[in-house]
Amino acid sequence: MLDVAADQQLAKELMELHQVKCTECQEDRLRCATRPACMTRNFLNTLIEIGVEASDMPAFCYSVNLDQVRRLILEKKGKKMLDRRLPIKDLLQTLGISSIRHFTTKFKKEWSNFASVNEGNTMLVTGNDLLFRFDFVRGIVTINPTKDRINTFGVFKLYCELFSERYQVKSTVKDVTPNWWVLSVEAGSPDVTTLRALQKSEIAGDFEAIYHKETEGKTQIQIEVVLDSDTKYLEAEHLDELFAKVCKICGTA
Repeated sequence: MLDVAADQQLAKELMELHQVKCTECQEDRLRCATRPACMTRNFLNTLIEIGVEASDMPAFCYSVNLDQVRRLILEKKGKKMLDRRLPIKDLLQTLGISSIRHFTTKFKKEWSNFASVNEGNTMLVTGNDLLFRFDFVRGIVTINPTKDRINTFGVFKLYCELFSERYQVKSTVKDVTPNWWVLSVEAGSPDVTTLRALQKSEIAGDFEAIYHKETEGKTQIQIEVVLDSDTKYLEAEHLDELFAKVCKICGTA
């Protein structure tokens, strides 16, 4: 924001202030467990995001975090988590799972609407109203990513493939240019008014254009994405909401 030296100094001071706040929060264990000072454990999330080792995490807060994740995934208990990060190895350990293959094999049998897609060093898994993004390069998993910025066609394609399976719709994607992508969804023979409602909905504002065309008596909904600046970007929750609405139009909800 200012210059490198000034930004680093500010960042250091902010981290020190949060560390003091974090220490005070952990001294009151009931508060830390139920009403953490950083709201939804955002400070802990930040430490994980920047690569702090588990041994250097605020110990009690981290143990509560792991327990909440375990109960949510295995017992379906607790509040829904959004954008919660964990080292992959700690997620597997707290679930009593030996590997990523074990993770997908186990939950494919246990979860409804299970789906997984992967390409390169990224894997997305969904089921039982949960969504996971595994980043194998950084060794971090994000639970229920909503603010995950989709800034490459590869990640866009992965999310579209996953949501197509999750919502049981057929779709294809095309990269017209490096920053101009088109998502096409087969919609059958929907009512025209529902298509117009989608075009006028709030979610339409997150995309460059939404339109439909007829091909051999069937309707195809096309959604264009253009990434043209740092102020306009696509997030995982935008695609999720779009597919949920298209699912209703297609009658697969």
